[in-house]
Amino acid sequence: MSDLKKRALNAINKPSPYGPDIDLTTYEYVKPKTTVKKDVEDVANEVGKRVGLEDVTLTSTYIQVDESIIVKALVEKLRNYGVIVTTTGEALEKIEWVKNYYWKMIDVDTDKYTAAVELYGHGQGYFIYVPPKTKIPFPIYACLFIASKGKAQLLHNIVIVDDEAELHLITGCAVAYGVANSLHVGVTEFYIGKNAKLSFAMLHAWSKGVHVRPRTAVHVNDGGEFISYYVLYSDVASLQAYPKIILRNNAKTYTVSVIVGWGESNYDVGSKAILEGNNSRAEIMSRLIGSGKCTITSRACIIGRGVGCKGHIECLGLPLSNEVTISTIPELRIESNDAELTHEAAIGRLSEEELYYLMSRGFTEDEAKSLIVRGFMTVEVPGIPPQTRIAIENITKLIAQKAIG
Repeated sequence: MSDLKKRALNAINKPSPYGPDIDLTTYEYVKPKTTVKKDVEDVANEVGKRVGLEDVTLTSTYIQVDESIIVKALVEKLRNYGVIVTTTGEALEKIEWVKNYYWKMIDVDTDKYTAAVELYGHGQGYFIYVPPKTKIPFPIYACLFIASKGKAQLLHNIVIVDDEAELHLITGCAVAYGVANSLHVGVTEFYIGKNAKLSFAMLHAWSKGVHVRPRTAVHVNDGGEFISYYVLYSDVASLQAYPKIILRNNAKTYTVSVIVGWGESNYDVGSKAILEGNNSRAEIMSRLIGSGKCTITSRACIIGRGVGCKGHIECLGLPLSNEVTISTIPELRIESNDAELTHEAAIGRLSEEELYYLMSRGFTEDEAKSLIVRGFMTVEVPGIPPQTRIAIENITKLIAQKAIG
């Protein structure tokens, strides 16, 4: 048995320090299978609409519905760029150097969720490699869907953007309508080379009874850039996500999280940036909207270690009911005498003045509320391509309409 397997076995009952604990034995673990069946494609297209993506089987490079995987990596436009897209399991089998990136940013024994991915994931998840100096002008789509009750989707994703390369990645993660009592665990390791750039948009829609445990880490080499936009606008039993980003000299990151909470859902989200390099930069932005009796916890941490590094945290919360709980937990830590870190946070209700003004201009109350909510969620995300902006705008419209329903 490999050392990774031994460490995973020792951690299979280790709970996460955040979020409710889950009994993993209540879920069915499945082995991946490659398929092109039309019924799977039909399900993918239907579920994709929940995250604002139309015809995902035509636009996506990697699609997974439960354990069924469709990889369309060898389309001509990707082949011409030398980009590799496959499953992580296949990449480990066929490409010798991939093992140098496997479980290098995240410890396999972090908690029971990372352990389960190693023990029972069977190589599920996407692997993407972009060669040096290769700039992909269009986004790559990777969609991860759950269509069956009681299943655990255990994924290990690895994305490598080599030196001076550029990639725009959009992921849609969702469950089909009526699916509950399921688990999604996504371990994702990002490696961004020198002077390389990765923009990453995550569009999520879950449901009651679904537990979600992303485990993400990012390494940004000298002069590299990582841009992340995450939006979740659905019920969920619980979500716990706290990605870690390590930045080297002159590297920078900009992360945005938009959480729209419903019902009695529990959301625990945030980002942690470690400014290891000189003149590194980090901005962590979040917008939190809560209705019903949901609980939203937003964590943000920036650690400044490099000379001349700078970081900023901004968190804004908007409760739409009296039973919502929104908490912000910012943390700034300076370990260099030449670091500059700042933060601001605010939680407030819908502005009656703005509401009355819009109604006086002819909007109904619901239309006015929708406009205010949409404006609150809108965050300018620099450096993302037009296709990604369109996807973000589509999902923002959908959220604004639902938020006041």
